[in-house]
Amino acid sequence: MREWIPFRRLTLAAASVAVLAAASPVVDAQATRAEADPRMTGAARALSAGDLDRARQLGTAYLKQHPDDPHGRVLLARIEIGAGHLEAAYDQLRRAVSADPRNVDALYYQGLVTARLSQSQFEHLESMAPGSARLHQLAAESLESQDRRQAAEVEYEAALAAQPNLLEALLGLAKLRRIRLACDEAVPLYEKAEASRPTFDAAYGLGVCESARQQDEAAAAHFERAIARDPLAAVAWVGLGTSLTHLRRPVEAIAKLRRAIALEPDMGEAYYALGMAYQASNDKVNAGAAFRKAEQLAAAAAGDAPSSPRPAAAPRGRGAGGAH
Repeated sequence: MREWIPFRRLTLAAASVAVLAAASPVVDAQATRAEADPRMTGAARALSAGDLDRARQLGTAYLKQHPDDPHGRVLLARIEIGAGHLEAAYDQLRRAVSADPRNVDALYYQGLVTARLSQSQFEHLESMAPGSARLHQLAAESLESQDRRQAAEVEYEAALAAQPNLLEALLGLAKLRRIRLACDEAVPLYEKAEASRPTFDAAYGLGVCESARQQDEAAAAHFERAIARDPLAAVAWVGLGTSLTHLRRPVEAIAKLRRAIALEPDMGEAYYALGMAYQASNDKVNAGAAFRKAEQLAAAAAGDAPSSPRPAAAPRGRGAGGAH
């Protein structure tokens, strides 16, 4: 039995929980009330002593009177975890998070329960279909979440060997090859995925690859398709704006890049691409302002601030601008 690690969404969720746990402790009236209630203190003592039936009885009695109290829900979830009832625990935690989306304990235990449920499902799938395409796909996603990209590619390839038209595997493998700039290998995978079912990911990936191959007309068309499928995806607007700049259509590019910034005001690469577009239109003032903003955002992301503004960046080679 292989040891599974929850795939990307669960890993990112767990990371978010850790950040909240470190940075956002919540002390409120509900917590004070729960801590003072003898049923809650008794349930906590019973849980510590391993008397789960007594703990559940007291915790349930408290929740009957305070059904919207997330602290009571978390305690009951911990009891269910101790009993091995993960689905019941997840239900309690879901209700706790619904009542208080920033409850650190609820988010922490929800991450743990979700990971355990995921592990259980992986193991069940492995026992039922040890060589299935889905099993290889999930293994690839798990490896990708650990930044083990080469091993993830191998698993995606195995998934496609078992099921050549598996959309998620096509997109996953294409993205990994695009990231390492193997666009000649990524494009056929994206095209096959598009033939199976049109998606934002395939259109965007094709746009990035065609831009890297300096096929700007084709890149712009793919980015436009991506935007039509997800108008709120700022990265696609940046890609389109960058392609239009390369096509010497800076006025159109500026409009697209301003749309990206309206969607994601802290997106440094959008400001850099905007600076390039202004530079192409001989607007040195706005170009300098955009480059400085990009630099400020980069410094903020790195955790420091520049001591003084530097001159506007000079034009770079192809692929430097845009969300590629």
